[in-house]
Amino acid sequence: MSASLSADWAMQQGMHVSGTKTPYEVLQFCRAYTTADISHLVRQDVLLLCGQEDHAVPVHQLPDQIATLTNVRSLTARLFTRAEQAQNHVQTGNMGLAFRVMIEWLDSLDRSNRARRYPRGDLDHTGSMKSMN
Repeated sequence: MSASLSADWAMQQGMHVSGTKTPYEVLQFCRAYTTADISHLVRQDVLLLCGQEDHAVPVHQLPDQIATLTNVRSLTARLFTRAEQAQNHVQTGNMGLAFRVMIEWLDSLDRSNRARRYPRGDLDHTGSMKSMN
C-alpha cells in the first residue's frame, strides 16, 4: 500500500474491523461515524479521555466532542500528556494513570449520587445508612 508501516497497519486493521476490502471503503466507512446527530441526546455523566499525541484520534476531537455534549448531567475531560507518558492512543505508556483517572471518576460519581439520594447526610463514612436509633 504505502511506504509507511503505520499507515499500512491502520488500513489493514481498518479493513479487518469494518469488513471492507479497500482503503477507499475504509475511509467511506469511517466518514459515516459521527456523534453530531445524537450527542445532544446524551443525558448521563460523561468521561472523555484523550492522548495529546494520539496517532488515531486527532486531539481537536476532544473540544469538538465537548461542544456537542450540550445536555449531559456532568462532563469530565482529561488530556493526557507526554510529561505523564500517557500521550499515546489509549494512554499506552501509562495505562495505570488512565485507570486511576477512570476509577477516581467513578468514585466521584458514586459520592455525588449518594449525596443526591441522601441530601440530609443519612449515610455514615462507609456509605451505609446511619442507624436511626
